[in-house]
This record gives sequence, structure tokens and C-alpha cells, in this order.
Amino acid sequence: VISDEVYKYMVYQNDEAEKTIEPASHIHFATLPGMWDRTITISSAGKTFSITGWQVGWVLGPQWFIQEVQNALPYMQFCAPTPFQEAMAAILERADLPYKGFVNYYEWLRNDYLKRREKLEIALNAVNIPTMKGQGGFFLIGDVSHFPVPDSYLKQGTPAMQNMTHDWAFCRYLAMEHGLIGIPTSAFFRPNGTSNNSAYGKLVRFCFCKNDETLHAAASA
Repeated sequence: VISDEVYKYMVYQNDEAEKTIEPASHIHFATLPGMWDRTITISSAGKTFSITGWQVGWVLGPQWFIQEVQNALPYMQFCAPTPFQEAMAAILERADLPYKGFVNYYEWLRNDYLKRREKLEIALNAVNIPTMKGQGGFFLIGDVSHFPVPDSYLKQGTPAMQNMTHDWAFCRYLAMEHGLIGIPTSAFFRPNGTSNNSAYGKLVRFCFCKNDETLHAAASA
């Protein structure tokens, strides 16, 4: 198992406990019974500390596999600069200390993103885009099936989506008419005759890892 756990500190509860900011927790796949020797855990500082440009991350797993990872690293296209790695080591130690009234930086981060998620959720619901409350990360999925999109966008195919779907047309309309970006979920899968395709062409992914000014501007666009 290769487990990408970059959002481990952005885990939320979708019940009344959210109102009191009760702790939520991530379960490492490698901690499940019998999985340590069969799991490679990948994580990164980019999402947790908003430093994606640093390209600093880490891999955890059984020694025999980690050695192979180290052997492959010299052939990668980039290498994290030593000062970034040193800074990251210091950040990881300081993040466990009390931070802005919270027990540590990670709890502050989760609380901060929870507030931003609520702002985006309110803005989307106000324009008839109901949202699905995700339990992790910094994305919201909204149902745009009832949002009116001009026929010119619905009827015009593109090289990427020749048979235009509602979510794809909505995202093109949103970008070209309002300067806002969403990601159509139809880009991630295709319908087939054996599964339930009721969600295909209806859902769009929105991101709330933005500052308050940007979220307010997006809501007003």
C-alpha cells in the first residue's frame, strides 16, 4: 500500500461536535493490524505549512523499502535544498508547541481551515450550489446541476471534453465570465454501464485554502 497522507492534520468532524472544535484524528494506514511491513507512507510539508514550493517531504516504511527509495533519489528531477530541509526539521519541532491559543500548531490549522470551509460553504449555498461536507483536506464538492449555465457553454465541446457535461460547462463559464476556478469532477472518472453514474457531470471541486480577502472576493464575484 502506498498511502499519501499529506492532509493528515486537516481532518474534520461533520456533526455538532464541530461547533465546539472537538479534536478529530487521522488513522495512519500503517498502524492497522499487519500493515507496517506492507505500507509506504508519504507525507509533505507543503500542505501542512503552506510551503508547497519548498518541495520538502518524507517517506516512512520498513527499512528494506526505504533503502530502495534512497537509492532512487539521486535520479529524481529535483532535490530539496539543504537550508529548506534544516528549516523543516526546526518547524516540525516547533509545531508541537502551543500556538495562538491552541494546544499546538496543528490544532490551530484545523480550526482555521474549518472556518474557511464554512465561509465557502455559505457562499456556495447562497447561489444554489449545495455542498458535501468533506471530512479532510481543503476542498468542498458542490452540486452544480441546478445552477443555470448558458447554452453556449453547454453546447460547445472542447478537446478535453468533446461531449460537454454540465459540470465542465459550469467551470468554463465560471472561469471566463467571473474569473473563478473550479474543477469538474467528471475529469476524474468516466461513466460506464455497470455503476451508478448519478453524480457524473453534476459535481465541482472548490478550494478553500485561501485568505479571507480572496474568499470574500470569490463570494462577491
